[in-house]
Amino acid sequence: MKGPISSAIASDRDERRSAWQVFRAPLMIGLVSAAGLAFGLFGDGLWDSLCWLGLSVPILLSLIHGVPWKRSAKQA
Repeated sequence: MKGPISSAIASDRDERRSAWQVFRAPLMIGLVSAAGLAFGLFGDGLWDSLCWLGLSVPILLSLIHGVPWKRSAKQA
């Protein structure tokens, strides 16, 4: 039995995405990581800071989107 809610969910899943829409975020994360690695080779001081910043972005994103956060009692 399909209701309006289940058909809306099914249409979201069946939506076709272009290659750019699929690979945009992983490509950007990869470019930021590669830039962070390159900055580590350039020198000391500011370059080291940029290296840490560039290499911390994938770690922070994986922590934000990968860890299941507990809901508070009000949201449940």
